[in-house]
Amino acid sequence: MANSAVGIVFSNLNNNTLSRLTRDRTVAAIPFACRYRLIDFCLSNLVNADISKIHVIANYNYRSLLEHIGSGKDWDLARRQEGITLISPYQTASASGGASVFSTHMEALKNMRQYINEFKEEYVVMMDSDCVLNIDISDVIAVHEKTDANVTIVTKVPDGDYTSKHPRMFISSVAGKINNIAMATAASERNPELALNIFVMKTSYLRILIGEAEAYGLNSFTDMLMKKYKHSNYRTYCFTGYAASVSSFLDYYKYSMQLVSDTEARVSLLNAKERPIFTRVHNSAPVVYTSTATVENSLIADDCVIEGTVINSVLSRGVHVAKGAVVKDSILFQGTEVKRNAELNCIVTDKRVTITEEVKLSGNPTMPFFIQKDRRV
Repeated sequence: MANSAVGIVFSNLNNNTLSRLTRDRTVAAIPFACRYRLIDFCLSNLVNADISKIHVIANYNYRSLLEHIGSGKDWDLARRQEGITLISPYQTASASGGASVFSTHMEALKNMRQYINEFKEEYVVMMDSDCVLNIDISDVIAVHEKTDANVTIVTKVPDGDYTSKHPRMFISSVAGKINNIAMATAASERNPELALNIFVMKTSYLRILIGEAEAYGLNSFTDMLMKKYKHSNYRTYCFTGYAASVSSFLDYYKYSMQLVSDTEARVSLLNAKERPIFTRVHNSAPVVYTSTATVENSLIADDCVIEGTVINSVLSRGVHVAKGAVVKDSILFQGTEVKRNAELNCIVTDKRVTITEEVKLSGNPTMPFFIQKDRRV
């Protein structure tokens, strides 16, 4: 039986923190793990929980996202009723200084209030598209119901010394009950849980939050939560599996390299039989490995031609690595061509980049070098 829930996915409200990758696309359309886009994980998590009504909110640079989603058939969302709906750009009359394109979660929610008022589903699941994980949303909803929470926030205790370039929501909870929320760049003993920006609540409660935000003139969803958690039943769902919070370009590179080297993380994310990750299907040719190819510990998508050496790297569809070329610790987007005897180390290329013969480029694991779309180097 399908969950009585509707999904809302915010596709690009954090473009500024990923500006190198979002010059020509929204955050949701950023390639990840060689054959996926970031939005694939959001859509798959919702669909695997039998949530078949999903609204994707976008405000600009969304052509690539539209092409990727298409009719939604690859996620079984091409339906006469329900299915997937893209909420396209609109203006907010409530913004100070006159109308402007929405830039926060709450502004977006206020301006799609007409949609929300028409929801017949009991629950709403909201998520950002920059968090990569494979989670059982049905279980999150079940825990939310059992605890009679106003809001349930999915969190994770970060591995190691996690730090973020930009402030994130960190939470302290006792037996799942939130007792403190703070904005910080790192976890602390007082606030050890990182919010993964997945929120579950009753549709009726979301309408209340939007109404109060309008009454108080608040445009930040986070500010609204911080204003209300002490007097409400706000709870956490602490996720223990693999999760990548892609909040910066360096995070993107780090987590991509982690998937290459960490088999357990890769299996947890991409090979859970009960929760498959769906993506747009391409009728592409398989990878061609010639007699001169050497490939070690890499993720390589369909339609690639490998004649040279690829080590610890992620290659999207249609990448060509010529004879004598060496690609190491790098991420190459669709259509990248590496000519003979070129060498790449710690490089991220956007789509259709050409690296000419004999060129040698090197970044560093803590500062990978990025090459923009359609460039010839």
